[in-house]
Amino acid sequence: MKSFTLIAVVALLFYTVNATPCTDICNAQCTIQKQSCEFSGIFGNLCDTINGVCTQACAAACGCADSCAAQCGEEYAACKGEKGPLGFLNIFACGINLSVCSSTCQLQCNFNLLAGVVNSLGGAGSPASV
Repeated sequence: MKSFTLIAVVALLFYTVNATPCTDICNAQCTIQKQSCEFSGIFGNLCDTINGVCTQACAAACGCADSCAAQCGEEYAACKGEKGPLGFLNIFACGINLSVCSSTCQLQCNFNLLAGVVNSLGGAGSPASV
């Protein structure tokens, strides 16, 4: 059983090196951590709890990164596909647009997350007492 766990950890390490989206990489790290925890055999159900916290942290930390990478990556690919009269300048302009898109998207996403946290803490949507 321990050799199977070792093989699984090596496979996950290989996957982590080749994965690109933030969530995939982060969740692979959580799985490695859980396998290591279970390998020791002394923590019992605590390994599942730690893994749950880890995957939730991944979702929170990587949500904006992955969604912005998808959105801006599609725009960049479409921009590069448009062949203008000056091909090199078009690629340069697409790179600038990618940078602006990424910055703007991250800012908007993080602001929306913060606004959601503030609303949930402030009890937004509940009737005001007068």
